[in-house]
Amino acid sequence: MEALRSVGGSITSAVLDNLAGLVISDVIQQFGRHSGLQDDLMRLQATLARTRFILGIAEKKRTKDDNLAQILQVLKDAAYDAEDLLDKFKYQVLQQKAESQENQRGTFLFPSLTLARNVFNRDGDAVAKVREVMGRLDSIADDMEKVIRLLDLDDEGKKYQRSARRETSSFLTEPEVFGREKEKEKVIKLLLNSPDATESGDDPIRVCSKRQKKDSISIVPVVGIGGIGKTTLAQHIYNDPKLNDYFDLKIWVCVFDNFDVKRLTKEIIESVTRERLSDHQNLNCLQEILKEKIMSKRFLLVLDDIWNDDRNEWDLLCAPLRSGLQGSKILVTTRSQKVAKMMGTMEAVFLEGLPNDAYWEFFSRLAFGSQNPKEHLELEAIGRKIADRLKGSPLAAKTLGGLLNLDWDERHWRTIMNSEIWELKQREDDIIPVLQLSYQYLPGYLKQCVAYCSIFPKDYAYTKDGLVQVWMAQGFIVPQGNVRIEEVGSEFFHDLLDRSFFQHKWEDVYVMHDLIHDLVQSVSVDEHLRIEDGKWQEIPSRLRHLSINTLNLKLSNFANCKNLRTLVFKNLYYTKFWSVLDCLFTASTKIRVLKFRNCRIKELPESIGNLKHLRYLDISFTRIRRLPESLCNLYNLQVLNISGCPIENFPTRMTNLVKLRQLKADEETICKMADISKLTYLQELRVFKVVKQRGHKIEELKDMIQLHGRICIKNLESIESEEEASQAKLNNKQYLDELALIWNIDRGTSSGNDDVLEGLKPHSNLRRLEIRNYGGVRFPSWLEPQSLKYLKAICLENIQSCGQLPSLGQLPSLEILCIKNMHAVKQVGHEFFGSPEVQGFLLLKELEISDMPEWEEWFRIEGIQMFPRLLKLCILNCPMLRGLASLPPSLRNLSLENVGINMLPEAWDGDYGFTDESSMTERSRSSSRTSSISCMRILHCPNLVNLEQWLLSHHLPAIRDLSIFGCQKVVRLPMERFKDFLSLEYLTIMDCPLLPSPVQLILPSSIRWLALDSCGHLDESLPGCLHNLTSLTSLELNRCPHITSLPGEVLGHMIALTSLNIRDCGELRSLGDLRALRSLDFLSIGRCPRLTVLANEEEHGEGSARLRFLCIDDTALVKVLFSTITPASLESLTIVDSTQVILFAGEEQLWLQGLKSLRWLRLVNCNNLQSLPTELLHSLSTLRVLEIINCPEIRSLPEKGLPSSLEKLYFQSCHPVLTEQLRRHRQMMKKSHNVIS
Repeated sequence: MEALRSVGGSITSAVLDNLAGLVISDVIQQFGRHSGLQDDLMRLQATLARTRFILGIAEKKRTKDDNLAQILQVLKDAAYDAEDLLDKFKYQVLQQKAESQENQRGTFLFPSLTLARNVFNRDGDAVAKVREVMGRLDSIADDMEKVIRLLDLDDEGKKYQRSARRETSSFLTEPEVFGREKEKEKVIKLLLNSPDATESGDDPIRVCSKRQKKDSISIVPVVGIGGIGKTTLAQHIYNDPKLNDYFDLKIWVCVFDNFDVKRLTKEIIESVTRERLSDHQNLNCLQEILKEKIMSKRFLLVLDDIWNDDRNEWDLLCAPLRSGLQGSKILVTTRSQKVAKMMGTMEAVFLEGLPNDAYWEFFSRLAFGSQNPKEHLELEAIGRKIADRLKGSPLAAKTLGGLLNLDWDERHWRTIMNSEIWELKQREDDIIPVLQLSYQYLPGYLKQCVAYCSIFPKDYAYTKDGLVQVWMAQGFIVPQGNVRIEEVGSEFFHDLLDRSFFQHKWEDVYVMHDLIHDLVQSVSVDEHLRIEDGKWQEIPSRLRHLSINTLNLKLSNFANCKNLRTLVFKNLYYTKFWSVLDCLFTASTKIRVLKFRNCRIKELPESIGNLKHLRYLDISFTRIRRLPESLCNLYNLQVLNISGCPIENFPTRMTNLVKLRQLKADEETICKMADISKLTYLQELRVFKVVKQRGHKIEELKDMIQLHGRICIKNLESIESEEEASQAKLNNKQYLDELALIWNIDRGTSSGNDDVLEGLKPHSNLRRLEIRNYGGVRFPSWLEPQSLKYLKAICLENIQSCGQLPSLGQLPSLEILCIKNMHAVKQVGHEFFGSPEVQGFLLLKELEISDMPEWEEWFRIEGIQMFPRLLKLCILNCPMLRGLASLPPSLRNLSLENVGINMLPEAWDGDYGFTDESSMTERSRSSSRTSSISCMRILHCPNLVNLEQWLLSHHLPAIRDLSIFGCQKVVRLPMERFKDFLSLEYLTIMDCPLLPSPVQLILPSSIRWLALDSCGHLDESLPGCLHNLTSLTSLELNRCPHITSLPGEVLGHMIALTSLNIRDCGELRSLGDLRALRSLDFLSIGRCPRLTVLANEEEHGEGSARLRFLCIDDTALVKVLFSTITPASLESLTIVDSTQVILFAGEEQLWLQGLKSLRWLRLVNCNNLQSLPTELLHSLSTLRVLEIINCPEIRSLPEKGLPSSLEKLYFQSCHPVLTEQLRRHRQMMKKSHNVIS
């Protein structure tokens, strides 16, 4: 594409910047001083400075001149060669250092004169090579100057610059907006939301009193990638009639890349006054005019297409705008989340792709015009495939829809379908050129980071750390002072994330929008190549980065790969791969990133030692058992990933890899490495096992001061004293966030454990601490506030000999505390809180105490509330515990399981801090107290009898989830209170057999999920209590012996019900017409032997049409459930625990004829069933999956066989004859290429 040859899109400047940084690096400068290259390196610096200056002039022109673009490519090649040369010098220094250490000649900090000359003598042509590089750069700079002079004479660059400015207006460019109704209403609601808005006719004094403060002006950002429809949405919002009545003024300004405060202020004034202003007024004058014009007005200002993220300029622009009346709004559209965060005072609206249906409607109008797609079925099928690729982008629909509309020949449409979007001819306002603006305005160091992502396929799951590591390996990230280089890379990544080049998917996984990926491919075509599906193509000689996902591999394919810096293989199973690699590593020695993840290779050739520039090696999940000795010559290696490899042992010189920052390996593998202390650059060491032999003792950790993140130290029983433990010097690991100290669980008790733990004192910066299987009787002295002032989480587990909990209450930053399996603890008192006089656990949010079989008492401190900010309390398996401390008002989540209490703990009110029955009874007579609890789960508390007093004495406005399981003795539960729980959505009462029949049970209409199972006489309130549950989506009734019917009158109210499960309801006789359940998706009925009657209901139309999943134990139920209709939507039918001999007998077979969509049939535990339902299987042309599990009496397949549509066949615990027939049938399916699991 012509537009992509713009100089502004080049990453040449970034390559030169990287080279300039390398020239002035300490290692190269030291090398130069001691090897006679100092003067040449200084001249190289001057040459680079001149070249970068001339390049800067060229980039400002943003011309598309072919000659200049070609010169820039030659310049980049020269810069790469220079970088490789200097990197070779660095390698030789590292090599000499390693060899001198091996010969025990002492340490090496900077090259001595002798050492430098040794290195220099290895490559006697060094001076000539440096001077050759300078000559090439000088010559290229001269050529650039000549071209620039010619361009200045022709003035092409200036004309291009003038034509490049993009401008929008408030007038509708699209008469109809597709699929943005929700977003439009959301933005309009935000714009009209102004509770304290001032009316324009208010008294001036009142207006002044309501004048907005600095931050009170409301700004609504609309964010999304280029071409997603931000401007179109803003235009439709701007022209919506609802805004005309609310705003006195509406102003539209297109900002684009020129965020000039004076220009924007002038344009805003001109939009208000409809008069042109002089260009000679200063900013202060303009701001005074603007303030005067909007002072008594409520205005809407749309700032379209903002790129600038300078906070100072934004504040300067907003200064006079804050003089508008309250209720004034600014609507901003931007591609950058960073801009949105900086400007927005209200919730940002993020635009994703259009919904599928709306997008196809829009796309088909563009592609087919006035024609009906249904009249061109082949073209429609092709069009839909193309539309699916565009991920809902309106501008992409315009681009490709317009191209399709040019020619209705099927070959033309297929050509477009099989082409990459960026390969198609496009105008300046089409999708790729518009997206290219996002790339155009990136700084050079981010351009190369983005371009590199083209070697990854679409939908690739990126991780921040993984990307940063390969960027580091390529030299894209230059150290900045004392800042850790990974942190600089993290800033790069988040900058690109804010600019919408990446999208967050889950946790630490990110994706790149398909159209952004197309953009990235378009700007990296010369140096990056991805080969997939065996589609080999010629590899350009200047190619730098190559990714291959194919089964066919030949040595001849790599003939032109001498300049490769990245080589990625994926899922390769080529049997002769070793020989290809051996030759490749001899010819392509400039590789910096090498990945063989999940390739079926068994060993690496010794020639890998030729890759002197290699920084990143990933051989994870291969079959490699042995690493070649030559791997130890890769002194530049920063990342080695051997996860999932059955490595048997490491090479003897493994610790020569002094630059190694990441060693990713399985726990057992990494613990095989001896003398790991020599790898002082390691940033992470997830696990270290202490062993009583040289190279594996705790002292190995002494000098590893760069460790970040988490370390787990195991086998601590191998340490014999505090002095030995202190040799790890954990207190100098200032970057560690998490520390786990673990003894073997079968170590027994040891008197030395106390001293060992005392010697493992961590740095005060630690954020999380775990101590497991500790056998000592006391906790260390360093477990106190001054030593652990930043600690946020502690986990103490399986500490059997300590009779008291440690004093943790005064740790100033503690937020999460987990205590498990401390059998010797019987009491918890003031020692736990740290002081009997002050509040404890001031910041604690989560507290879990579990598996404490001897814990009996939890003492309170009179008049002092502990845990003032606690949000979650979980007590598990503490059967002897008789009472709990009072609950803090902040508590939101309470979970008690197998706890010995007979009353629930009460909320803190300042006067009472401990729960007992008499005190609760007395206070229940007074006014109830408010609790913040939203989730409450009481499980298997065998002594709990009364929940009535607690529920009566507490106001629970936030309760959302209430579960009571397995409380066999509970006899008092005030169900009449449930109607007051207006936020309740999930209610489960199970295995509480002594509950009486409620006087009145009215459930709140907010309930969405209700499960009643073996709850005494509580089910006598059914079905009456279900009448008002209009929000209910799931209903489970199990072991409810008192329910006899669910009439249509009740079912008709449950308009949102999607799942109905009824089981073991022995007295249930009738159901209302299921068509009343219009949203029902899943229905399961089992062990209801009396259910034989469908209630005589009036017709309800076509309800239950959405039913997709049905599970029954008796096919006779189909006559009861579906007497008038067969759910044509049914996709899955399960018959489980049936006692029938024959399925679907007599009239039941008629019901089968209506199953037009059934895809999944399961027969499970049908012990008496003699044969498969012949008519059912024969009539099911849509069936894809058949499961037969534990049906031992079925001896053969039906005479007519199984449906030809079948794709998957599962069977287990069947009759041997049937099993053999099913196995043969599955083999036949395999031969016919059906998918079988």
